[in-house]
Amino acid sequence: MVAEVAPPTPEALASIGEQFSQEELRSSVRVLIILSLGVNRRMGFGALLQLSHCAKGSLSYHLKQLESAGLLRVSTVFTLGGPRVVAEITEKGRARYGGLVGELQRLPVGHETSEPVPS
Repeated sequence: MVAEVAPPTPEALASIGEQFSQEELRSSVRVLIILSLGVNRRMGFGALLQLSHCAKGSLSYHLKQLESAGLLRVSTVFTLGGPRVVAEITEKGRARYGGLVGELQRLPVGHETSEPVPS
């Protein structure tokens, strides 16, 4: 017996829409960065470049936007191979990541309906 999945509530969708409309998450690249750092905590610039498929200047811009919002910290670490730029999620960023993932998890998967969610 398969349990019926309820359609997403307008409140859940509105909450997700509100989060994505805030300036720091208005870009899909910035959302990807927050999700990646939420999972990995810390990533190098090169790894973020490969993941995002951005140009270096564009990725730098997005990292600065997220850093200005207090969601991550960008620093330069010195290695035997030379200096490396590293992004690390902050506590505020982890809270934003948790809120975003929590809201997404509230959405049902595979719900089929022919009627839109009422407004």
